[in-house]
Order: sequence, then structure tokens, then C-alpha cells
Amino acid sequence: MSKKEEFKSHKAYIYAENVVNGNLVENEYIKKITKQFLENLEKNEDESYEYYFDYEFLDLITSMTHLINMASGPRVGEPVHEALAGFQWFFLVNTLCWKHRDDKEKRKYEKSVLLIARKSGKTFLVAILFILLLILEPQYSEFYSVAPDRELSSIIKKEMEQHIEMSPLISKHFRILSNEIRCLLTKSKFVPLATSNNRMDGRKANVFVADEVGALRNSGPISAMESSQMNMKNRTGILISTAYESLQNPMTEEVHYAEKVIDGLIEDDKLFAMLYRPDDNKKWLDDDELLKANPLAAEIPENLEFLKKQRDQSIEIPSKQKTFKTKHMNIFVDGDDAEVYISTEDLVKNRLEEPFDWRGKNVYLGVDLAQSVDNTAVAMVHYDEEDDFFYMKSWAFIPKDSVDLKSKLEKVDYQIMIENGYAFANGDRVVSYRDIENFIMELEDEYGVNILGIGYDRWNAISSMNRISEEKNYDVIEIKQHSSELHAPTKLLKEYVLQKKAKYEKNMLFEINVANAKEVKDTNLNTYISKKASSGKVDMIVATINAVKLWNLESLEGRSIYETQGIRIL
Repeated sequence: MSKKEEFKSHKAYIYAENVVNGNLVENEYIKKITKQFLENLEKNEDESYEYYFDYEFLDLITSMTHLINMASGPRVGEPVHEALAGFQWFFLVNTLCWKHRDDKEKRKYEKSVLLIARKSGKTFLVAILFILLLILEPQYSEFYSVAPDRELSSIIKKEMEQHIEMSPLISKHFRILSNEIRCLLTKSKFVPLATSNNRMDGRKANVFVADEVGALRNSGPISAMESSQMNMKNRTGILISTAYESLQNPMTEEVHYAEKVIDGLIEDDKLFAMLYRPDDNKKWLDDDELLKANPLAAEIPENLEFLKKQRDQSIEIPSKQKTFKTKHMNIFVDGDDAEVYISTEDLVKNRLEEPFDWRGKNVYLGVDLAQSVDNTAVAMVHYDEEDDFFYMKSWAFIPKDSVDLKSKLEKVDYQIMIENGYAFANGDRVVSYRDIENFIMELEDEYGVNILGIGYDRWNAISSMNRISEEKNYDVIEIKQHSSELHAPTKLLKEYVLQKKAKYEKNMLFEINVANAKEVKDTNLNTYISKKASSGKVDMIVATINAVKLWNLESLEGRSIYETQGIRIL
């Protein structure tokens, strides 16, 4: 039997197959990564594929899990091999077994992100991973854990200690000290660090774990660990967390980035992520959504019953809802009122395969000039009455001297975006408003369109709009950036996208903007895109909504754009 055929009886493979075949309840992101995993396995014999799955290494770590015993729970004293759940095996084999074809000692993934609810075995999983790597990594390797405080950072050390002490076949090869664990075979060590007390400088982390990333005040400890890995061949970082009662934390940033990678908006072959969370936060009372955040509950019926009881209590005692949603549903509770505006999956169904013919079309423009040191955007929207379709196109403008820095900070390759025509770099340290004004005034000739009006946010735009109005005699209309004004176009555009009637030319930067966008509700339940709540730049979708606002006023409401409260001509 071939190694590939043997692997089909492995828990990791069975888990992936069950998810893809719909035998397990998982969210869309888990479905995507398991499907991709199975597809990549099919390419394992293809020499042109730059990675390969190391079945021999899988056999090694699988054998080693027979040597490590469970330290607690109903299977105490038994080998962890059987205790590891399917999703935990899937995490292990992906993190460790994909290698570079041209360098068979180098692992594919350098960072693994695990977002999972409380009591789902994440600390146990990382402890087993670290015990394996302490034995398998090169001599004198260094392993660290970082967390908001020493107590949290030491939880993984405590878990490792207990499993080592319960495993006589390996315990003789380890020495457990008060501040570290040493592997005598490799002379490697594991040290838990407290971010507030331990200096991060001078460390050389072959492997590190950042625990409870959602509780870190900033990403400094993670960045310090990653910087220490610069010269490591197999640098590995593990980021794990449940949700927390804030959107402003490093884990939300890592999760949003991972979502874009899984959705194919950003290419990053070095990242592996398993994000266990509901597909729809509003359906947190549904059993399926509960299972999507708690994969271990699918294998342990007692866990599922416990979670259901906790959920019932949170319904009867509202003060408990916040804790239940964050810790057991993996919902960052600030996000209850800040939901994903449009999913990437829904948006890309509207992507055009060929450029749209704009010649002779009546269009509205939307402008979001923002600050001169930040991204600005121009959007163009045409409504086809016969087919009841919107057609959209947008462009971003960024300071020329900030391209590299913004690419690093925002994890978006702006140079590629510029080369593909999705963005323009102008000015130097600040964007050139004059260039943007000229761009707008040349659109009619460039695309053969008839501009009916330009909707803009007053912030930083008055001078530019005055010039455009005077030189081209365009109708320039201020759109007050308030929920009462933006609710209708925000809702309208979303409805057209969901109906696959909002077409746009391929534009990866626009897709990233939409993926970043979060909509919030005011006290009157009016929805709008909140730049503060969003997870990145949203200027292109904001500009598009400004353009839709003008069409909505003129066409849908049957009123002149000059007659509406909150709109004025310069």
C-alpha cells in the first residue's frame, strides 16, 4: 500500500475528508482549508509543485505520540496518539509535514494561527507540538512562550511538564527546572516569558507560541519573537487565542489577515490558519454555529451538553451573554454591532471576467480623499436600467514614498496593486491632490463616460471639488458621512451584491477593501461602514457608496440630488 493510501486512514485525513464531504459541521474557512489540503495532496507527486507532503516525517511524529501519555482526563495514562482529535491532528500535520521540494528539511509554514473557543484543547495541542519539536529540532534550539503575563505564559510549560512526567519512555530525556524545560537529547530548551518582565531582545526563537493573543496590549511580543527568527531555517510561530471583549487587539489583526489569505485575496504560502468561529454571529443560538466554534464538542458529547447548558443560562441571565459569546462562541463582542459588510465569497460572484465597456455610459463618481498621508480613492458607478445591474470601478491613491512601509504595515503588496492598475502612487510622503483632481477631470475622455455628478466627503476635499467644479462644470455634491445619509446606499449596494447584480472589473485591492469593511448600526438601526470598526483600509468601498448615494437620490427616490437634506453644492 502506498504512503498516500495509508494516510487515508489517518485522523488528519479523515477529518479533512469529513469536513469537505459535509459530515462535520464547520465554518466556511475550515471548509476552504481542508479542501485546499486535499487538493494539494493530489499534487504531491507533481515535481512542478514547489511543496510536498513528507509522509516519512508524519510516520515519525505519529510514532512519537505513542510515547507520550495523557496527564489528565478520562484517558489519563494512555498514549496521546488516540486522544488527539481529528482537528488537532490536522493542525499538527499541516504545521509540521509540508516541506519545500527544493529543500526537504525546510518546512512550508512559518506561522500558524489557531482561533478556537475555550476548553477546546489548544494548550494541550501546543504542549504536544513543543514536546515533539524539542526532540526533533536541531541541537541547541530555543523555544519560547509569550503571553500577557507570566501566569498565562507558564500554562503551556505546566501542561508540558505533566505529560513528560506521565511518560516514562521519554521523561528520562528531559530535565524540568523552575523556569525552563530542557531536552537532554538535543540540548534544546523551552522558556516561558512574561512580556512585562522579560526582555525580548537577545532571544533566538526557533519556535515560539503566543498564547491568548487577544489579551495582548499590542503586537510587540510577537514582532520581537519573529525578529529573533531572522536567521532560522525552520522558523515557526504559533499564535493561539479565544475571542476577547474588544476588536482592538493583535488577534483580530491576525485573524483578518488570515481570512484574506484563505479567501485568496492575499498570497502568503507561509501562513496556515484554522479559524473556529460562527459563520453568522447573529445565529449564536443555533447548534451548528456552536459546533463551528467548538470542534472538540463534536467528538465529546459531554462537552456539547455542557455548552448548551451554558448557552441556556446566558439566555436567561443576560449578564452572562458577553462571556458566553467571547469564550465559547469566539465572537469578539465589539463585533456584535460591527458585522462583516459583504463576504469575499459573495463579492467575487460579481467579478467580471472581461473589462466592462464604459463608452457612452452615464456615471456617478464617489470620492474619499481622507488624509493626504493615507489612502484616498475615486469610484465610478453606472446603473443599467434594462438589466437592473450596477457596474463599478475604483482606484486608490497612495503616497509614493510610503509604498514599501504601507505594504509591510498593512500586509498588502501595494507594488503589485500599482502594477495591475488598481492603485496609483503619487506625490512623495503625501498624496498629490492635484494629480487626483486631474485624474477625475480626465475620466470622461479616458473612458468615454458622461459624469452626472460627483459625491464627496467634505473632509480634505473642498479645495479639490471647487477646482473640479470650476474647470469642468461638474455637479459636485457633499455627502454628509452620517448614518442617516449613508444607510440607504450602504444597504442598497449590499443587496445588489448578494443578488449578483453589482458587477466590477477584477480588482484585488477593491476586494481587500470590501473584506476589511465592517458595518455598524446606530441607535435608529441605520447601518453604515465604520472606518474605526473596520479591519483595514476601506476608502475604495466608501467612495463607491458615495457614488451609489447620488444614484439612489436621483433615480430610486425620484428626487433631485440638490433637494436632499445633508447634500449641498459648493
